[in-house]
Amino acid sequence: MARILLVEDEAVNRELFRRRLEKKGHTAIPSESGAQTVALAKSESPDLILMDLGLPDIDGWEVTRRLKADPATARVPIIALSAHATADARAKATAAGCEDFETKPVNWDVVFQKIDAALARAAERAKAPPPPSQPDLDIFGDGPADPGKTGVLSRAGSGRKHILVVEDNDPNRAMLSRRLQKSGYLTTEAADGRQALAALGKGRFDLVLCDIMMPEVDGYTVLQTMKADPALSAVPVVMVSAIDEVASVARCIEMGADDYLTKPYDPVLLHARVTACLDKSRLRESETDNRRALELLTRAAEQVEAGTYDDAPIAPLALRADALAALARAFDRMARAVQRP
Repeated sequence: MARILLVEDEAVNRELFRRRLEKKGHTAIPSESGAQTVALAKSESPDLILMDLGLPDIDGWEVTRRLKADPATARVPIIALSAHATADARAKATAAGCEDFETKPVNWDVVFQKIDAALARAAERAKAPPPPSQPDLDIFGDGPADPGKTGVLSRAGSGRKHILVVEDNDPNRAMLSRRLQKSGYLTTEAADGRQALAALGKGRFDLVLCDIMMPEVDGYTVLQTMKADPALSAVPVVMVSAIDEVASVARCIEMGADDYLTKPYDPVLLHARVTACLDKSRLRESETDNRRALELLTRAAEQVEAGTYDDAPIAPLALRADALAALARAFDRMARAVQRP
């Protein structure tokens, strides 16, 4: 069974939770504070963390952000436990890096289901082969990439997210790229808005980290151009600037930015914001994909009613590994039965 780091500042609850976990066959590693949790996560190498959000020293959201920013603990799944069943609490937990959320008082049947699911997903991620090492390309030229120059593109490997870093300050741009690469992301660098738009026209990116104040083409123009282009409008954008003003933040959000960072960069906050934006983007893509699948099934039902059913459009749905695949297969069987004389 699993080694579970149990984070709970209330002694009575902590003991009750420990007994529940051990009765199920798990090994419980108790922690009563945020600082202790960060230390135990590194020293004990747990398989999963049950994270109380209301801790006395460092709250559970901040502890989660720190753990996800550290490569040594970033892969450990975290399930948040909170007495606040609000949408805001759930959203904050997801943004910080929690894999799931459960409210108190705890429904242990549900919690154990979530633990099993999180451990299964972690095991699948661990089996995935590392992305192959590939040479860098210079998207702004025709020759091999020079790591010391702007515009270095690491080719997308299997499953790795690709981030466009737009920053006119060379040291800042290099530092941002290094931090993102240490977190497992692929990066492309652009020294100004013009290079950023050129890169967006040539390659596909999962997220854009864009400075606001740049010469010639500034970050506002890059953001506005992206949101006006149907091919780029869904790409999440995090705006970055030394301007720590409400008006600047509001303008970026109104224009469609997903989030905002100020200089100097906090590595924990950088990791949390990037992770949250990518998670929201993935959810949007999944919702869009599911909506399209349901539209195909709806049209297929209309064809059955009209006597013109064709299985070709929904055949790809049956190959998916989710509930919609089962629905597509069942629908196809029923449609064929209806068509038989």
